[in-house]
Amino acid sequence: MSALPPRSQELAAKLADAWRDGRALSALEATRLAPPDDAAAYAIQDTVGAALGWFPAGRARAWKIASTPPTAAPVPDAFIDDAPQTLRPEDFHTLIGIEVELVLRLGSPLPAGADEAQAAAAIDGIFAAIEVFDVRAADWNTLPRTFLLADQQMHGRLLLGTGIDGGWQESFAETQVVLSVDGEETLRRHGGHALGTPVAILPWLAGHVASRGAELRAGDLIASGTWIGLHVARPGERIEASFKGIGRVRVDVASD
Repeated sequence: MSALPPRSQELAAKLADAWRDGRALSALEATRLAPPDDAAAYAIQDTVGAALGWFPAGRARAWKIASTPPTAAPVPDAFIDDAPQTLRPEDFHTLIGIEVELVLRLGSPLPAGADEAQAAAAIDGIFAAIEVFDVRAADWNTLPRTFLLADQQMHGRLLLGTGIDGGWQESFAETQVVLSVDGEETLRRHGGHALGTPVAILPWLAGHVASRGAELRAGDLIASGTWIGLHVARPGERIEASFKGIGRVRVDVASD
């Protein structure tokens, strides 16, 4: 970690320790050590991933993205599971946040400079998914944005539900999404991605990944951003979501 400035080096070390032992930083520590900008946050992501051996093949095979402003984090293979899963509260630091998303699978490489049409043409699979959010510091919703970005953009787990093989269709951007909690429907609407279509952010991601010295390849998975916002799950809840014509996904949270 010596290549980082001292404050970033300290934060990277503390985040790596938090992942190892499950103990979260205090909000005061997290705020004091928050990176000055996104570039510093991405360097900390890389350093923590290297320290924990998250990418033994030398590159990420999955990415998570947020839309406004566009930001990203690599997802370790070990944090990707097939749904349904049961989450244990003791396995998380400060939060079990649930975002319902579409995961896009690439069937061909997507280089920097690709446009939206080329990005759409590169997709060969689409899956309903739940991204589970966690933060390695207390009082997560009071922390600086750059700390959350450095902390793998709040990543916890990526759970893949059912989906379809095949390319992206424009109608998918307006597909019906339904969310149920404990068997009770809490949301039903058509569309809901912040950019209208999740494909819109893929050209930015291709450029971002290239700037990190990597590339998007065939078989890579992209968690493309929430359609429902963030649901903070409670112990004992069952959360289910479906995208009409695409697939469905479920996660249970164990009781305390």
